[in-house]
Amino acid sequence: MEKTVQKATVDVICRAALGMRLHSQTKPNEFVKILQDQVWWLTCDFSVANLLKEHFPLRPLITWNNNRKMRNFLVPLIEDGIAKFDQGEVSRVKTINDLAIKAYRTEVQEQSFAAGKPKGVDPGFLDVAVAQLKIFIFAGHDTTASTLSFAYSRLYSDPAALEKIRAEHDEVLGFDPSQAFSRLSENPNLLNSMPYTQAVVKEILRLYPPAATARTGDPNITLTNPDTGKVYPTDGFLMLSASTATHQHSDYWARADEFLPERWLVGEGNPLHPRKNAWRPFELGPRNCIGQELAQLELRAILAMTLRDLDLEPAYAADAPEAFGEKAYPVMGVGDITGHIKDGFPVRVHLRKGGKST
Repeated sequence: MEKTVQKATVDVICRAALGMRLHSQTKPNEFVKILQDQVWWLTCDFSVANLLKEHFPLRPLITWNNNRKMRNFLVPLIEDGIAKFDQGEVSRVKTINDLAIKAYRTEVQEQSFAAGKPKGVDPGFLDVAVAQLKIFIFAGHDTTASTLSFAYSRLYSDPAALEKIRAEHDEVLGFDPSQAFSRLSENPNLLNSMPYTQAVVKEILRLYPPAATARTGDPNITLTNPDTGKVYPTDGFLMLSASTATHQHSDYWARADEFLPERWLVGEGNPLHPRKNAWRPFELGPRNCIGQELAQLELRAILAMTLRDLDLEPAYAADAPEAFGEKAYPVMGVGDITGHIKDGFPVRVHLRKGGKST
């Protein structure tokens, strides 16, 4: 299931970032394939498989060639966007690429103009833009696909929660699932009128945060153990915020191991109400995830477009291993930099008609 969902999420993120339709759901896309291959080759830890990969003689050539191909794909799109901006062409839809170009032209190039320099395209900007777009596209489709897969797994194993979220979609989008797309196209703000759907999204991200956050240590920053008072230096260390652990720690969450979307709908006086700053799948502060609003909007939209049309039946083997009481548990494989659902969440899909299973 996860690989199928990835095709949808990469289509969405490329539409948002580049303004183009990749049609990954109907045909393979070379850029996406190269990007995923590059991440696999670049990710190396201390496992035997990764050490062999790290020292593979052709690895530098493969990564260089992948970078070349991705650059050849992205640079013309960036240059075309710059040309359209310079010609005064204004698009109704603002992509990530468009916003970057606007900032570049209005802030950086004005300085060049004032200094009497020609209004060309700075190669340095192209390098930065290509690097940022690659990160945005990879992170924007991989983590979202993982979160969606866990959402399907938990919802289809919890009939009460599934019934509630479907009822909300009926109420907001009408009882005919085939009209959901047209309703959302006419009024995208309807996605902000789905509190239970958003609660499900936040609860899935609490239980299955797809990635950790790294921070560089500093001589002026220390960590203090709240129980012992012992102070730890951070200078020279790479620190990871282990949200998977803190999100399920009973000191911070009531009924921490349970899937309870309702905790996001209760008032502050309720024991279930989340503690301030305890939920951090996107981290906090000035260096939090810039794509978090887009990701949550995308998650709500895809759930609203699919849950009333489909029934999913997990297809794990009867003797498949379990962790935390689940066969669909989070794993990280060779070449992964984000968490994924075990075995990609194998399922049997049944089409629902008229809001009922067939």
